[in-house]
Amino acid sequence: MSIRMIAVLAFIALAFAGGFLFIVINNGTNIRAPRPKPVAALTSFDGKLDVQSIDDLRVAGRKIVLCGVAVAKPPSMRVMVTESMRRDYQGLALTCKPVGLGTPCDGNVAPNFRDAVVVVCLISDGTDLAAKLVEAGILCGQPAQAGSTYKSCAPSS
Repeated sequence: MSIRMIAVLAFIALAFAGGFLFIVINNGTNIRAPRPKPVAALTSFDGKLDVQSIDDLRVAGRKIVLCGVAVAKPPSMRVMVTESMRRDYQGLALTCKPVGLGTPCDGNVAPNFRDAVVVVCLISDGTDLAAKLVEAGILCGQPAQAGSTYKSCAPSS
């Protein structure tokens, strides 16, 4: 290959790269790294419990997941369990503390799960809502999340 041919090929490659860059910029494609989303500050919040379903609890308009516990009922019982929970706990005044602010789940679970905040909620008398729901047989403790804080429904070995 002659020097002249190499120069022509280099010019064509440079023109192609410039044209490609022009197209990318003019199409609004962001070639820079995206700005990180702001992380919401972890703070406790108060509100009344709204039971949409056993899998959709809300306090002060925020969707919550109670740390260290989970529903262990078969799907066929979820409607009955939801109705029982609504009857006994709907509108209960709570103070909720997100994971990371001194909960039994700190270091074991993330502060968010999908679109919900993972929390420990206390009733006005200081009783832990999750402990009360475990005692009522509605939820079961998850030892991997909160150790022995809440009683597990799994049979002891």
